[in-house]
Amino acid sequence: TGFLFPAFNDRSADIHSLLYYSKNPEELQEGFADRLFGCPLPLSAGDQKETFQTLIEDTLGEDCSIEMVKDIHERFTELAQENKEAPEPVVLDKSQVRTILADSGVANERLTEFDRHYDETAGESTSLLMNNIMETRSFEVKTPDIVIKVKPDRTNLIESRQIDGRECLVIALDGGVVVNGITVRTAGGDLEPDRTEDI
Repeated sequence: TGFLFPAFNDRSADIHSLLYYSKNPEELQEGFADRLFGCPLPLSAGDQKETFQTLIEDTLGEDCSIEMVKDIHERFTELAQENKEAPEPVVLDKSQVRTILADSGVANERLTEFDRHYDETAGESTSLLMNNIMETRSFEVKTPDIVIKVKPDRTNLIESRQIDGRECLVIALDGGVVVNGITVRTAGGDLEPDRTEDI
C-alpha cells in the first residue's frame, strides 16, 4: 500500500489530488485510508462491476431480459468506439449512466427506479469507470451448463425464444460451424427460418 501527495498531473503538482496504490485492488484497506486521509476511497474495480450489475438487475426487475441487456451492451460498445483514441479512461456519472439506459429503451418508470437504486447502491456522487463495469470487447451469455461468447458487433446472432413452452437461446448458424475443431455441416448449409435448436 502506498500513496503520493500531491498527485502529479499534466507535468505539475496537483494539491487537490492524491494517488493511492494497493497491490491487491480488492483489498484497499479503507480503514487505513480513512484514518490517514480523512476521506473515503472510490469503489474498487470489482466493486464497481458488482455494483453496476446489481443496479441494472434492480432497476430493470422483470424487464431484465437478454434483449434489454444486449441493447445496453451495444450502447456501451458505441461509447467505447467513440472514445477509443481518448488518453483517459471513460468515467461515467449517474446522469450519463441514466442516459445510456434511456437510449437503450429502458422505460421511464424504470428510470425513476434507477435514480433511487443508484443512490442506494453506488452513492449519488459516485462515478464509475466504463472499463470496470462493462466488457465491450465481447458479449457473454452464461447458464449453469454453457457459456457463449460473441463478438460485440454480432449480438444479433443470439436471441431468446419460447419453444414448446421452454425459454431457449437461439443462435443463427450463419457461415461455417466448427465443433471441437471439426467443421460440421448444418441442414441445408444454413439454419432454416422455422428450424431452431435448443441449447
